[in-house]
Amino acid sequence: MIIFDELGILESHFIEEQKRGRKMSDLYESVQHAGNIIPRLYLLVTVGSAYVKTEEAPVKLILRDLLDMVKGVQQPIRGLFLRYYLLKLMKDKLPDTGSPYEGEGGDVNDSIDFIL
Repeated sequence: MIIFDELGILESHFIEEQKRGRKMSDLYESVQHAGNIIPRLYLLVTVGSAYVKTEEAPVKLILRDLLDMVKGVQQPIRGLFLRYYLLKLMKDKLPDTGSPYEGEGGDVNDSIDFIL
């Protein structure tokens, strides 16, 4: 749980980097070159959450990409914690009626598909 909180601070750092002029797409791609798969996926989810907040890309594309990556984890316990972290970070960023992420970013059906 402490690590989840620390990754939240890292997400804030990524948003600050975007405000300084760095593209979130560059951060999103550079994180994919991390060495080990599990830490890479945690970083990818963290950057993906910041990417959604900055609204540089449609939410449904990022959600679909993150979901596909997380499905690849073979170890059940590690996959369970990773999926929990993904859901925890993305629960307030899902496209819904009246949310800022609705429209071009997706709709309620995309949120339902993501959760299921």
